[in-house]
Amino acid sequence: MAGEWLPARFSLRSQVQSRWTAKCFETATSHMQTVVRNYIKTLLQLLTVLILTANFANGQTMDSTLKKLINNKIIEQKQVKDFEELLKKGDSKSKATYLYSLFQIEFKKLTGKYYSEIGTHLSFGDEKPKLAEQSKINEELIQYLSKLKSCDLISENQFIHFQSKVNNNEFIHSLQLLPTIIEQVVLKEHMNPDKLKVFADKLKSKEIVSLKYDNLIADIEQEKLQKPIDFLKYCNKAVIINEQDYPNEPQKYLELIHQKTASIIPELSFVNFEFQVVLDSSISDSDSKFYDFVVSLKSNGKKYKQKSSYHLYSPSKNQYYGNKIDQQEYYKIFNKILADLQSSYRLHEVKAYQGNAVEWKVFGIIALTKEQADLLHGGGVYFTPSYESFKNKLTSKKIEQTIEEYKNIGLLSHLTSEQIEKAKEKVSEQENSNLNDVLMAFPDVIYMFDTELGNLEDPYAELIREYKKISHDDFKATEISDNFDIEKKKKVELKFKIGNKSYSKMLKIENDWIDTEFFNFTKSVVSEQNLEGQFYELYSGGQEASIIYLTQEQYDYLRTNKLLVFGDEWRTEEE
Repeated sequence: MAGEWLPARFSLRSQVQSRWTAKCFETATSHMQTVVRNYIKTLLQLLTVLILTANFANGQTMDSTLKKLINNKIIEQKQVKDFEELLKKGDSKSKATYLYSLFQIEFKKLTGKYYSEIGTHLSFGDEKPKLAEQSKINEELIQYLSKLKSCDLISENQFIHFQSKVNNNEFIHSLQLLPTIIEQVVLKEHMNPDKLKVFADKLKSKEIVSLKYDNLIADIEQEKLQKPIDFLKYCNKAVIINEQDYPNEPQKYLELIHQKTASIIPELSFVNFEFQVVLDSSISDSDSKFYDFVVSLKSNGKKYKQKSSYHLYSPSKNQYYGNKIDQQEYYKIFNKILADLQSSYRLHEVKAYQGNAVEWKVFGIIALTKEQADLLHGGGVYFTPSYESFKNKLTSKKIEQTIEEYKNIGLLSHLTSEQIEKAKEKVSEQENSNLNDVLMAFPDVIYMFDTELGNLEDPYAELIREYKKISHDDFKATEISDNFDIEKKKKVELKFKIGNKSYSKMLKIENDWIDTEFFNFTKSVVSEQNLEGQFYELYSGGQEASIIYLTQEQYDYLRTNKLLVFGDEWRTEEE
């Protein structure tokens, strides 16, 4: 169809020479290429969600819809077989599936192949059509919209909506228009009232929605819910935050957002709100300066702190990047309060979506019990909250008492009072999922590293140097070296001396992964040297190795009193 109703200068088959003809379907980068690719990428992703999560019924059969498409001269008889094959791949008889199949038919008609995200690029050039030419394009696009409506693939309201966009000169080709139509149709089908009511009943069953349930059902019937995040307006303990509702200066918006978040649960009310903007030196470099917020407030008579990301600054471009607030971290200061209160609730982030893309200016915060959160982490849901820990054992008081015990058994004896206080501040600012996180804040106690080695010059020599550091020179390795060569060798020889005794170990080079025999080797050296302590692995929850050097007495005390989580306790920790 598109090849027939578009002006000649936009058709691949036309011999008319113009800049637009050359650019219309070229496979090179241009201004419009990114826009169109984003349209289609979103469309493909949304269709995936549609097919996986929904079984939409539109009261039509494939044959009757195809018949309408043929009668309206949108599809030619010779294209029917291809169209049917595309529908089979879609595995759904939704309007969006028909429209997407139509998009592919139009694309193939003009290019000879189907559209693919990999290796296919669309460009419509930078030059705008002249007024008369755009008017002709608009007339033909509106005729196309009318035919889609006649085939019941778009509603009257959708026709009016897209007719307005066409008249606003937003499109020059059907392959620009169709993806935007499909995106809206997918969302409309996804927000099907019958499906929304089923989810509303789920929310009611776990008392996530209660007092506003009737309002929710009424608004669903009147199709007032436009996006999944709209459900939060009816939840018992939730807020939706739009950054654009707040001033641009942190001193004006930061406390306001925290106040709105705290309003979810009365016990989260606070006073004495303060904040600092600090450079994150751990990840900054000469051309990437990362800055954090450090927020402090007083709640229930106790002071709390939280560090979260603020802005990235590029000195070379003299430009800041980022949103007003770190949506994934800032609210966790309130989860520290809830843990101290032994509350069954935790705050969770809920992302907003525009199509299938995250809408970063808008997000939700909801308070849930573990049972409620488990429901929303299952299937058949319209929003998924962030995962949070519901353990209440790691309270502020527990952390303070544990740090004192660390001091009493000598774990922090190598540090000055100033270093200890600085580490305590770090503990108060970060999220601590377990006591390993607490102890990690103190310098030269735990050495954590990725078992996918980052140092590909002398990784094992570096590990030995770090082992020496956390042993506080009890592990007195000297003349440390290795001949690691990831490109030329299959093995590496690690060498060092302790006193007059030389040690060497051949280890396998398995790309950039550590040879786990390294851990056994270092322990055997410690045992042979009859040192006071030994190296132990701690639980890390990932592919990182977390190593600590402890005397037997320290190890027994920490393990018996559960003041650290050791590597062989991972099942208990994850439960």
